Amino acid sequence: MVGRRRPARPVTVRAGLTLVAAVVVGVGLIAGGAVVLVLVRHDLQVNVRNEALNRARTTASQLAVAELPATLPSTGDDATLVQVVDRSGGVVAASEELRGAGPLLTRRPEHGTFTTTLRDAPTAESSDYTVVAMAVPREGAPLTVYAASSLEPVGDGVGATATALGVVVPVLLIVVTGTAWLLVGRTLKPVEAIRRQVAEITVDELDRRVPESGTRDEVDRLAHTMNEMLDRLEQAHERQRRFVSDASHELRSPLTTIRTRLEVGLAHPSDTDWRRLAQTVHREATRLGNLADDLLLLSRSADGPLDASAPRAGPDRDRTAGAGETVPRETEPVDLDEIVLLEVEAIRARSTVRIDLSPFSGARLRGRPEELRRVVSNLLDNAERHARSAVTIGLVAEDGMVDLIVADDGDGIPPEHAEAVFERFFRLEPARDRDSGGAGLGLAIVHDVVTRHGGYVRVAPTAVGAEFHVRLPQDAGAHRRRDG
Repeated sequence: MVGRRRPARPVTVRAGLTLVAAVVVGVGLIAGGAVVLVLVRHDLQVNVRNEALNRARTTASQLAVAELPATLPSTGDDATLVQVVDRSGGVVAASEELRGAGPLLTRRPEHGTFTTTLRDAPTAESSDYTVVAMAVPREGAPLTVYAASSLEPVGDGVGATATALGVVVPVLLIVVTGTAWLLVGRTLKPVEAIRRQVAEITVDELDRRVPESGTRDEVDRLAHTMNEMLDRLEQAHERQRRFVSDASHELRSPLTTIRTRLEVGLAHPSDTDWRRLAQTVHREATRLGNLADDLLLLSRSADGPLDASAPRAGPDRDRTAGAGETVPRETEPVDLDEIVLLEVEAIRARSTVRIDLSPFSGARLRGRPEELRRVVSNLLDNAERHARSAVTIGLVAEDGMVDLIVADDGDGIPPEHAEAVFERFFRLEPARDRDSGGAGLGLAIVHDVVTRHGGYVRVAPTAVGAEFHVRLPQDAGAHRRRDG
């Protein structure tokens, strides 16, 4: 039986960064050491050549003023070997180490100098030599001076440098690796603290936050971003909890009414007006159905924008209840003026409230017809419910935008509630709204649908009544091209 292979242990960020630092520094040190060796070798070779050249010049100067002895004496610390050769190849003078040896080179310069390396010098030492050959013109008997300097100091210097680098490079590599390990560990310590804190946060502890160092570096910004995310999660969780609680309360009310009326009717069948009971049950069932539709629409729109590339449609962010950035997918051309006229006819058929259309013009945009119908319907229902005698509707399309204005002459909305009216289950008059069938979701639906269509809705300040302004883009693509 073949055993299963254990999964490879993942490399930690600390180990990975330390390894990268060690490799980079190691390669750099090796490359730098190689450059140092090349420079040391070059400098030593230049020094050796200069020594030979100086000795050759000195010897040539001596030949110009006098004859040289057959054996040339050494000059202090200068270990350069000298040999003077005539035109026929005979050795005229030479250093003690070259006594009895033939010419160092077979090549002789006609004038000037040249330099070469001699591998097999006729000396007791086995090292290589740098030889400088210099022509010495003499009337009737030109001579050639050969000055040879040993390359052994070059090898010794390069060897000593290589030995030093062989010690220094590993030590530096160990120091750098250890320092990188400590620094990376110290840098990642706050990250580990953030990870541990986040791992301990549960749905019941969303008020906990990760520690922030206050240094404003990348790790501190990560902690700050994490805390902002936790803030959003806590707010979303609180909104969800409040939404579920309010929805449960709203659903319980009509269900309780239906059950109570039915229990009373069943307990006293002979004294029950069954027609009136049926009307009550039908009214509450309708209320339940409307509430379920509203909750379903809100849950669907809670997914947020669907087209992240669309631009903002509303610049007035400080006075809006919400500003959207997108137009939903699966849209189609919608004649908003036709939707408004249909809803107006429905209100005129059931209500005595006067409906005025001013200013009013055709307006076509891309969107979801049913959702836009809910926007118009909810705004008109809200205006009708609170109006004393008249509702005014304005619809204008210009500059690629559609503006819908719905105003009533009712009691109006206090400025401190201008944004709160778009929250779910918010009521200015809870008792009257509940009795009239409102659940405090109509304006919340308007806000969510308009936001998803890339627009915004706000409550405009007025002296009388309430005035709602809705602004929507006609075409997201054209609007984006103009902005770009």
